[in-house]
Amino acid sequence: MAYTAPDHYSYNFRFKINKLPAEKTDKISGYITCCGILFGMMFVILGAYEILAYLLQVSDESYDFDTPINMSVKNLFVLRYSFDTFILLFGLLIVSISIAARKRYKTIYFDGENVKITHQHLFGKSHIEKEKLYNYQGVLLKIEHYQFGLINRNRYIIELYHKEKNKRVPLYISTRGHNIRKIWDGYAEKLRMPALFMTDHGLVSRHHNELNSTLKELSKRWHLNVLYREEEHAPASIRYRVKADKVIIKEKKLFFDIYSILAILGLLLFGSLLVYSGINHSIITEYIGMKWFVALIGSGLVLTLLSLIVILTKDVIVMTPDKLILGHNFMFIQKNAVVMDKDDISVVDIGHNPITDRYYISIISHNRNIIFGKNMPIDDLRWIRGCIIREIVR
Repeated sequence: MAYTAPDHYSYNFRFKINKLPAEKTDKISGYITCCGILFGMMFVILGAYEILAYLLQVSDESYDFDTPINMSVKNLFVLRYSFDTFILLFGLLIVSISIAARKRYKTIYFDGENVKITHQHLFGKSHIEKEKLYNYQGVLLKIEHYQFGLINRNRYIIELYHKEKNKRVPLYISTRGHNIRKIWDGYAEKLRMPALFMTDHGLVSRHHNELNSTLKELSKRWHLNVLYREEEHAPASIRYRVKADKVIIKEKKLFFDIYSILAILGLLLFGSLLVYSGINHSIITEYIGMKWFVALIGSGLVLTLLSLIVILTKDVIVMTPDKLILGHNFMFIQKNAVVMDKDDISVVDIGHNPITDRYYISIISHNRNIIFGKNMPIDDLRWIRGCIIREIVR
């Protein structure tokens, strides 16, 4: 019987294979589950309280509804209870989803030669997959985007890659990405398997004996100085400047995605509210007082500024003779985010995010990972990749 299961459930996971046999369960954390249950219960309590408050009211109390005289009892019932019922059911839905997410998981058993994966479904019996280690293609590093409400981050995943989705084995999952290259190398060397990376041309494989080699060390073998020696016209999506002591690649325009669109809508919404509040401040302060009015204006200014920062902030790569720097530019203010030594860089390639179906430039050293151009066209990213490699192996 065919079935589907998520690639991975965890957001913080490490499969220790130093001592074999080893076993590990991949499931959503109890902390996330508890937060979901508590958040849902708040809506359940609120909805239940509003419903019971009317049912248990004393006889001399009544709600003051401004309703038509000919409104039926049935319509009045819907008016009173529809919203409260929606709040109650919404809370129950959140609680149910949180519990269901916790009940789905998979357990991985590995003895050095054989892999056994037990998929536990929400309903029914568990499903078991067995596979020999030599049937796996290698150790894959991938980066996925996830979002919880307003929080959005990258999830760095190292997995034992198999062409069949349900046989893939998580080895390491983190939202930090710290030392991700070393961890990736460590698993590949321990398993004596190639290191894999998904690019715009498919899977790229490197032998585990070459994982400690830098891009400069491999440039002669791969003839990279020949492939990327010719200058080309820079794409229209970036600003490309060559100075005496550095090369600068900067995002030129705003790329519309869900975050930039939300930021523009937020700027319009909160900006309009601020203007309206300023014009009608005398009326508003009569209802909420000066203290709450100042707090409202302050909150609106903060949200407007945050929206403006999201819209105007652009990533920039600066390459000096020995450093590669990823910065964030907000108008005339520049903040250096990540600094890499060129001699430590081992991979510059185009990665793919299956969640957003977008490509990006991935620059990997032994202890850092840089992502640039998450919304750029694929042809522009290829030009940027060639430019970065040329500056590194020059």
